Amino acid sequence: MGEREKQYSGTISYKKLFELMEQKNIKKRDLREKYNISPTIVNRLNNNSNVAIDTIMYLCEILNCQPGDIVEYIHDKT
Repeated sequence: MGEREKQYSGTISYKKLFELMEQKNIKKRDLREKYNISPTIVNRLNNNSNVAIDTIMYLCEILNCQPGDIVEYIHDKT
Protein backbone atom coordinates (compact mmCIF):
# COMPACT_ATOMS: atom_id res chain seq x y z
CA MET A 1 0.00 0.00 0.00
CA GLY A 2 1.46 3.36 -1.02
CA GLU A 3 1.45 6.55 0.96
CA ARG A 4 -1.75 8.53 0.50
CA GLU A 5 -1.66 11.98 -0.94
CA LYS A 6 -2.41 14.92 1.35
CA GLN A 7 -6.16 15.36 1.02
CA TYR A 8 -6.63 18.54 3.00
CA SER A 9 -5.64 22.14 2.43
CA GLY A 10 -6.11 23.68 5.86
CA THR A 11 -3.79 24.07 8.80
CA ILE A 12 -3.82 23.16 12.46
CA SER A 13 -3.71 25.71 15.27
CA TYR A 14 -2.72 25.16 18.89
CA LYS A 15 -3.64 28.70 19.95
CA LYS A 16 -6.37 27.28 22.19
CA LEU A 17 -3.79 25.00 23.86
CA PHE A 18 -1.59 27.91 24.86
CA GLU A 19 -4.58 29.95 26.04
CA LEU A 20 -5.72 27.05 28.25
CA MET A 21 -2.19 26.53 29.54
CA GLU A 22 -2.05 30.21 30.49
CA GLN A 23 -5.38 29.93 32.34
CA LYS A 24 -4.02 26.93 34.26
CA ASN A 25 -0.63 28.59 34.85
CA ILE A 26 1.27 25.90 32.94
CA LYS A 27 4.33 27.09 31.03
CA LYS A 28 5.95 25.56 27.94
CA ARG A 29 8.92 24.85 30.17
CA ASP A 30 6.60 22.74 32.38
CA LEU A 31 5.68 20.61 29.36
CA ARG A 32 9.37 19.79 28.93
CA GLU A 33 10.51 19.55 32.53
CA LYS A 34 7.48 18.37 34.52
CA TYR A 35 5.62 16.34 31.87
CA ASN A 36 8.63 15.06 29.86
CA ILE A 37 7.39 16.29 26.48
CA SER A 38 10.39 16.62 24.20
CA PRO A 39 11.60 20.08 23.13
CA THR A 40 10.99 19.00 19.52
CA ILE A 41 7.30 18.35 20.21
CA VAL A 42 6.92 21.61 22.14
CA ASN A 43 8.51 23.38 19.16
CA ARG A 44 6.10 21.64 16.77
CA LEU A 45 3.15 22.77 18.90
CA ASN A 46 4.54 26.30 19.00
CA ASN A 47 4.85 26.30 15.18
CA ASN A 48 1.38 24.79 14.59
CA SER A 49 2.91 21.66 13.04
CA ASN A 50 1.46 18.15 13.09
CA VAL A 51 1.94 16.06 16.23
CA ALA A 52 0.88 12.50 16.98
CA ILE A 53 -2.58 11.93 18.41
CA ASP A 54 -1.04 10.36 21.53
CA THR A 55 0.60 13.75 22.21
CA ILE A 56 -2.84 15.38 21.99
CA MET A 57 -4.24 12.72 24.31
CA TYR A 58 -1.43 13.31 26.83
CA LEU A 59 -2.02 17.07 26.72
CA CYS A 60 -5.72 16.40 27.38
CA GLU A 61 -4.73 14.34 30.43
CA ILE A 62 -2.46 17.13 31.70
CA LEU A 63 -5.05 19.86 31.14
CA ASN A 64 -8.16 17.79 31.93
CA CYS A 65 -9.82 18.73 28.64
CA GLN A 66 -10.99 17.39 25.28
CA PRO A 67 -9.01 17.60 21.99
CA GLY A 68 -11.29 20.32 20.64
CA ASP A 69 -10.34 22.46 23.63
CA ILE A 70 -6.70 22.61 22.47
CA VAL A 71 -6.64 21.98 18.71
CA GLU A 72 -8.40 23.77 15.88
CA TYR A 73 -8.46 22.90 12.18
CA ILE A 74 -8.48 26.02 10.03
CA HIS A 75 -9.83 25.56 6.52
CA ASP A 76 -7.90 27.09 3.66
CA LYS A 77 -10.05 29.78 2.06
CA THR A 78 -9.04 28.99 -1.55
